[in-house]
Amino acid sequence: MKSKWFLALIIIVLNFQSFSKIEEIKPLKKNDNSFAIIVDDKTYENCKTAILKYRDAVENDGLSTFILIDKWETPEIVKSEIIRLYKSTKNLEGVVFIGDIPIPMVIKAQHMTSAYKLAEDRYPLTRTGVPTDRFYDDFDLKFKFIQKDTVNLLQYYYSLEAESPQRIEREIYSARIIPQVADDSKYEMISHFLNKAADEKAKKNYIDNMFVYTGHGYYSNSLAGWADQRIPLMEQFPLTYKAGNRIKHLNHQMSGNMKEILSYELQRKDLDIALFHAHGTVDMQLLNSYPKGDNPQAKIDDVKLYLRSKLRSAKDSKRNIEEAKEYFQKWLDVPNSWFDGAFEDSVIIADSLLNYSLDFYSDDIKKLSPQAKFVMFDECFNGSFHKPNYIAGSYIFNKNGNVIITEGNSVNSLQDKWPDEYLGMLNYGVRIGERHRLINMLESHLIGDPTFRFATNHNSETHYFDKNFKPNDALFWEKQLSHSSPVIRELALRKMSEIKGRSFDKELVNIYKTDDAVNVRLHALKFLAQSNQSEFHEVLKIAINDPNEIIRKFTSIWMGEIGNEDYLPYLMEATFSDESPRVPFNTKSAMSFIDTEKAIEITNKYYSHLPDFNSKEYQLKLMINGFKRNIEWVEKEIMGNIKSDTLKLRSKLQEVKTFRNYRYHKVVPWLIEIAKEYSTEPQLSVQILETLGWFNLSYKKNDIIDFCNRILNDNKYDKSIQEEALRTKNRLLIGLNNLMIP
Repeated sequence: MKSKWFLALIIIVLNFQSFSKIEEIKPLKKNDNSFAIIVDDKTYENCKTAILKYRDAVENDGLSTFILIDKWETPEIVKSEIIRLYKSTKNLEGVVFIGDIPIPMVIKAQHMTSAYKLAEDRYPLTRTGVPTDRFYDDFDLKFKFIQKDTVNLLQYYYSLEAESPQRIEREIYSARIIPQVADDSKYEMISHFLNKAADEKAKKNYIDNMFVYTGHGYYSNSLAGWADQRIPLMEQFPLTYKAGNRIKHLNHQMSGNMKEILSYELQRKDLDIALFHAHGTVDMQLLNSYPKGDNPQAKIDDVKLYLRSKLRSAKDSKRNIEEAKEYFQKWLDVPNSWFDGAFEDSVIIADSLLNYSLDFYSDDIKKLSPQAKFVMFDECFNGSFHKPNYIAGSYIFNKNGNVIITEGNSVNSLQDKWPDEYLGMLNYGVRIGERHRLINMLESHLIGDPTFRFATNHNSETHYFDKNFKPNDALFWEKQLSHSSPVIRELALRKMSEIKGRSFDKELVNIYKTDDAVNVRLHALKFLAQSNQSEFHEVLKIAINDPNEIIRKFTSIWMGEIGNEDYLPYLMEATFSDESPRVPFNTKSAMSFIDTEKAIEITNKYYSHLPDFNSKEYQLKLMINGFKRNIEWVEKEIMGNIKSDTLKLRSKLQEVKTFRNYRYHKVVPWLIEIAKEYSTEPQLSVQILETLGWFNLSYKKNDIIDFCNRILNDNKYDKSIQEEALRTKNRLLIGLNNLMIP
């Protein structure tokens, strides 16, 4: 009896804790817009003075600020409080999560990421779940709870519901202030950062000094792509191109000592913004590749270093070292002596020191004093706030630095997207968070103070960027289409597209043809892609020859995704004549996606009209063989495996997933026919439907939607198949989550 009463008492106590009242501290000032600080009770107790100082600074900067304090036992409680505030207060524009706030880990939403495609049917939730605060700042998304992590107690796993909107459109912005440590030193780190952020708000800092760093592999190592990125940045940050100011365009190929150069640049007192475009891991910024020798002996040393690293990799992965050595000897035709020293301590140490000199590690950043107020990590994993020692945290919580806000990714991220989109807004005194609200990627997060903003000389126009300013005033925004600033013209394009929708397409075509700003032209194409109608399809035939490389690159991708056969001659011309390597790379892929056999015909015809030159026959043979190999790969190997009666289901599923990245339009009817055979392998039908959801711009899109409707209207299909059909249908109807990442 006694034990029963004791158990009952425990339940009562637990229930009381679960439903304890959330403490709310009201704003001290009345402003037009508001903001909320979401903090756990222990962090508030330990950092109260700094939190209140930060609150006061935010309010003095124009945002009435709420503070919500609780144990925050589930993400649902956090989200419900945010929505309550949003509905009951005046213009809640954003929130910041300070300390131990639950972390949603989401599956079934990889189409909302830029690149994350880890097999959810093969790997555990700890690997497939994407840490994302879109759970909190996009109120319309619907999630199904799966479980709480039993080790990392802040992490909660969810799947995106099939009936949920399948595109991110955020109501508010959000950010995290969460140190990379688990012990009580985190409270001192949070307090130090909040005091720094509060003090910074009293300063007037214009964007007049910045640097952009391009690491190895970015822009596909295209010098044309790298050179052309200066032009849109000049449109966005004109002050940095004036006498006395500076924007430095740094490239990994400029020096073998880029780590030292960047260490110096980061610590310049006048630095405002640092943009990194490179590879990354949780605790590393991968700045450089191995140095390239400039004489025969140096080149030999490069190969030896490469070979030693391959033997060590073989040992680490428990593969046969002698077999690995034999493979590389045969492949590269090198002597046995070139592998010497692979496992000698002195050589290992020397190689390790070389590796260390190439990249930034979290511990490196802690020893520096980074001065940029805003740092963008267009790199994989640098914003993994759920992991210890993550790079973005090393910048934010640096004791000697002045970084206030960073942007990073919680999982891997696609390179060569449009990372600088809307950055020009920052010149107009727009808060970093408000700009980030428009970057609708599942993995992209702000770490630091999202209310931070730079000073501006455009105070009379700053309010234009408020999401509630003239949302339906077509006459006002139409007038702004002729504004002298390309940043305002971009804004007007977005507003007019929202107001007029499909009826604005013809005007968008005209704007693309006549505007001299790269960012405006690219936004015109982006909003045309949203409609995905004839105006968009036709203007791409002009855009494939745009003066700027980034527009030509995106145009070639869009052509392949749409699949119209009349694009083939335009793509063939660009394949042969474009000076940027990544454009021909994409044009050749696009030709294969459209119709590989017709691509062969077009290629032969095109080369037959070319004058003779030394490599003509070689180039033609290379292209034709590539196309033929594609036919073999897609039609015989992949489709043959999917149709196989003997191949294991797991292998078939992997083959189907190939078409998530390689969207050959020809396979759509083939996949639909296989998916109809639901009775023998329902999992295969589910995977086919998920894969078909990636054909968002395809001319066969309506065929896929019709197939989904047939499944939804026929109860003979398994529930799992119907659920995926609904998800795919909704994905195709609502359109791409990010139009720059088909």
